[in-house]
Amino acid sequence: MADGSYYTWVDAQGRIHNVPMNPNENSENDPPAESPPGDDNVYLSEQEIEERIRQYDEDNPAFYVTVEADGRVRTEVYDAEAEQNAAAEEVSDDGAVVIGWDPMLAPPFRVDPEVTAGACCESFSDQFVDVLVPFKSVQLFDPVRYRAFPTGRGNRSAWYFNVGSADEATTGQRFLMLRLRGAPVKGRLIALNAAGKPLYHEVEMPFDTAPESWHSMAYHEYKILIEDSAVERFIFYLDLKPAEELSLEVRWADGYVPFQ
Repeated sequence: MADGSYYTWVDAQGRIHNVPMNPNENSENDPPAESPPGDDNVYLSEQEIEERIRQYDEDNPAFYVTVEADGRVRTEVYDAEAEQNAAAEEVSDDGAVVIGWDPMLAPPFRVDPEVTAGACCESFSDQFVDVLVPFKSVQLFDPVRYRAFPTGRGNRSAWYFNVGSADEATTGQRFLMLRLRGAPVKGRLIALNAAGKPLYHEVEMPFDTAPESWHSMAYHEYKILIEDSAVERFIFYLDLKPAEELSLEVRWADGYVPFQ
């Protein structure tokens, strides 16, 4: 109501109307009308609208639809409150343990100095592929294209890649993700310094598996947290190479998860 005698209201087309009140219908002691004259619509209060929304969400819950590896469709109710609480619990300070990233390559866990001083991998310096740009994937194709890596159990097919040195602005945590496509395999990882000397030797690599979906081929993923600034190069060799061809996608970032 603009003053004591008029309604001011806006119609569906956005036009403003000033409608005189009927003094015969409302006295000064009567409460103002809840809608303009001739308007039969029911207007809800804010509390009533919120209650209707709450009731609708309760009667019509949202849900996820996912497709299993064997093609079965699975639905799961989406609980917004639970999702928000879970996200809040994942927020941690810089000193907290980073969950889901293993192994953690940190100086206290380096190999013995005698191993680092040994002649392990310098002769493979021409095999390393540069993966120097954060967030930019590099694809390494079938490892038979590279020199086999000698181990105590015989020569093994291997990939060699170089992520470069940690710059001065590093957070101290570089996140490296490897995505293997093709048959599932078992492999081991050697992390080296810039001179090709091993700092972490024969780290076992348990992969997480992501099934094929409408937007991605199936892949096996491995997450590595690097807290050692001296780590620059990696050798990933297979315990046993399957018959079909394999490819390895390498991506990393400083302070951030490289895949979102």
